[in-house]
Amino acid sequence: MKNNLIHIAISPNILASLIESGSIHVMDFKCLNADSKKTVWKLFLSAVKLTKKNKSRYQENGYVG
Repeated sequence: MKNNLIHIAISPNILASLIESGSIHVMDFKCLNADSKKTVWKLFLSAVKLTKKNKSRYQENGYVG
């Protein structure tokens, strides 16, 4: 079966929400231009920071080991 690609446009806010929820990972797609790649990496890094920040809060409160 031939692997077909779908070319779509998505708002940064929706993409950020999908990344933060774990519904999509940056390895699941590729950027078609440098501006998109730069934006995606910013969104990914923000999601990682948010995840680490939340994990630290949970650990401080004894919720995560």
